[in-house]
This record gives sequence, C-alpha cells and structure tokens, in this order.
Amino acid sequence: MALQINDTSYAGEFAANFWLPATFGMDTLMKGAVYPKDNIKKEYTIGRIDFQNPLQARAPQPVTSGTFAIDGKLLVPQDTMLFVTFDPRDFEEHWLANQLSNTLLTRQLPNTAENYMMQLALNRSFEKIETGLWLGSKTYTAPIGSPGNGQLKFFDGFLKQMVNDAAVLKVATPLPLTSGPTTGTNTNILEALNSLITLAVNNKKALLSKPTKFQRMKFFVSIATEQIYQDAIVNLPFKGMAVSMGETPPWKGYQLVVLAGMADDTILFCEGCDDPSSNLYVGMNSMEDNMLELKKLNNPGELYYLKGLMKYGVQYGFSDEIFLFTTLTTGSFNV
Repeated sequence: MALQINDTSYAGEFAANFWLPATFGMDTLMKGAVYPKDNIKKEYTIGRIDFQNPLQARAPQPVTSGTFAIDGKLLVPQDTMLFVTFDPRDFEEHWLANQLSNTLLTRQLPNTAENYMMQLALNRSFEKIETGLWLGSKTYTAPIGSPGNGQLKFFDGFLKQMVNDAAVLKVATPLPLTSGPTTGTNTNILEALNSLITLAVNNKKALLSKPTKFQRMKFFVSIATEQIYQDAIVNLPFKGMAVSMGETPPWKGYQLVVLAGMADDTILFCEGCDDPSSNLYVGMNSMEDNMLELKKLNNPGELYYLKGLMKYGVQYGFSDEIFLFTTLTTGSFNV
C-alpha cells in the first residue's frame, strides 16, 4: 500500500491544511507552446501538403508542371496510469483521527487528507508528463514506471524524435551553454541563439518573412538556460528594463519561452503556438483526464484506491522548419 504515516503523535491542535512541496505543472500546455489535440481514441493523422516547381514557360497549349505532394504524420497517444491503494484506518494513529467517521464500516479518508492527497497525486503526475513531452523515451533502460527515467518511458518526446531526425536542422558541434564568451569547452548562449536564427534565415526564410514571425517563432529553453540567458543580458552595455523588472527579454524580437520539462544545454527555435497551425502538437485522449477516481477497492474489504488514466504523445509537422541546438545525442535516450 502507498500510505505511510510518519507522524502519529497527538500534541496540541492540528492545522486545517498541509504544506505541499513545490511542483511544476504542464508548462508546455499552459504557456501555449504547442497545439493540444484531444479526443484521440487511438491515433490521429495530421495531413501535410506541398507543391513544388510551379512555373513553366508560357505556351499556347500548356502542359502540366509542378507536383503536389500529400502525406501525413501520425500522432499516437500512449497509455499511462496512476494507481495507489491505502487503508483509511491508518489515520486512526494520526492527528486527523477526529475527522474519521464514527462507525468502522463507513470509515473513509479524512476530508482534509483526501483533498491534499488527490491534488499532490495530480501535481506529481503532471511533472512527469511535462518532462516526458520533451525527454520521454521508450528505450530508456530503467523498468517502465520505476523511479527516474522509468517515469519517462511511456512515449518518445519531442527531443528524442528531433535528435534522431536527420531532416531537423541542427547547430553543428554544439557545446554546453554559458553566459560568457566561448572558451572552447562551452558556447556563449547569445551565439547559440544567433546560430539558430541563421539556420532559419539560410534554410527556411519563409518562416521569417511572415509579419507574425515574432508571435509564432519562439525559442524554447529550460529554466537553467533562461538563467544563463539572463546573466548574458545583464552583462550587455544596453540591456533595457526587462531584466530589472523580472521579465525575460526577447532576443532580436523573438520570445524565450521557459519550460520546466525542457532539457538543459538545449534551445529549440520554431513555430510553436496553441492553434492547429503550430508545428508542435501534443495528443491526448481528453482534457478531462486530469480527474482522479477515489473509491473502495472492493465491497468486503476496507482498502480504498486512487486511480488516474491518461494518454499522451507528441508529434511535429515539418522537420525542416525546426532548428535545434542541443548537446543531447541518440545515446542520451538509451541510458
């Protein structure tokens, strides 16, 4: 069973609330970095269409020129679940015993404990899903569901797919990021940002010709990378007011989106937004799957269970519209 009560002393009064540890939520969805596609029962095909070589010489009787290419990419959410059992009577030794029912046959969790346990279970689940969206890998060596990488083994995240995709445009020979000048063992973060913009300029200028480019093209970074960026901005002669006001200033007009699940020493530059035109999709069964079920395990027994069912997966549209700086390699997702 998953309930451990380590405080069994009665002394004075017990507060009507619990302290909860700091947890991060699903930044990627809450910050509009991707398009969330729900109601996927099995799999979802995202169609792609292109047209090449449209022009030809004028002729009185024209012939066909140009080629339409239509294909699609699959978004296949994968199952994961939360399930724990516990005995509400364990609280008979806790300060919350006074919230237990008078009769043993109807003994359930104390209301205070139930609310906090369900909230924390969701919070911890969302932490793992958020990290898995970026760093998930079905080929980690840890047993699925075990601590560490075993919690990220349900589906392949964005970064594994991008690192293994030869068509994704990557900065060559990336080194760990620093706020200072290049030393041969690391890379100035401002140089890394510039190199990603250069990749886009040289390979997909259409993305940067859009009047909405500063709303759609974004840098996606980790919390640690944002701190390195802030240090670099502070050291500039003309830094503006954003840093001193606690904001993350854009770089050359492009917003930096800080995501809790993103890897360190990694910067992604692409179109990421919360509408269907985004190049990044997160698939799920339903937005309502953040609800947990709390019920008695079986009628004759005294145990209860807490259960949650979720399905998540990720996909991106066009590889050549993704620009990646990362020290991650294929081997990073097989450890």
